Amino acid sequence: MYLVGRDPGRLAAAIASVQGATPGATVGGAAADVTDASAMHAAAAAARQGGRLDILVASAGVDGAGLDVLDLDPDGFARVMDVNVRGLFLASQAAGRLMASDGRGGSIVLVASVNGLEAERGFADYNASKGGAVLLARSMALDLAGRGIRVNAVCPGYVRTPMTEGYLADPNARGEILAHIPIGRVAEPDEIASVIAFLASDEASYVTGAAIVVDGGRSA
Repeated sequence: MYLVGRDPGRLAAAIASVQGATPGATVGGAAADVTDASAMHAAAAAARQGGRLDILVASAGVDGAGLDVLDLDPDGFARVMDVNVRGLFLASQAAGRLMASDGRGGSIVLVASVNGLEAERGFADYNASKGGAVLLARSMALDLAGRGIRVNAVCPGYVRTPMTEGYLADPNARGEILAHIPIGRVAEPDEIASVIAFLASDEASYVTGAAIVVDGGRSA
């Protein structure tokens, strides 16, 4: 397993966590920015050392500004698109080239959002980027199917992560969020990870070009 993240401290913690959970596992990693094409190609090559690259999970993402569309800063909008769409493209392209090179294929899973399928007021930047991520996954699925590479997107609703902790810590915001989730709670990261693991596995061998919603019924 090979982990890539922009923050060296959080990356080291993630590597230690995986190693602690799976004793004996070989876990490597590199600090890199997903918007850096050369860094993504280097990371993909490093991940393949000593074997082959079977799976890519591209989960990098940043939040939107939470502003009315008329108040959005163009540079901020571009940054959200750069990370949430172009970054996933660069990571997928780097991994896909290696997966295709030996003729054995692989699986790519992009982490999008339910916001990529339905808009949320005040998040035009984030909505647009996640819609782009969904269509990127579907487009790559068409292009890469003949090379044995499956590509899917996971579309979570609200998940308890550092990105959402500010919203969930505000009683009013939390109440508004939970009011729209039939299950009545936000997801835990492991609940999203289990869906990603399924899509990456051979059990999903006939699943490609899909956008799997995991939102507790919010979009039902």
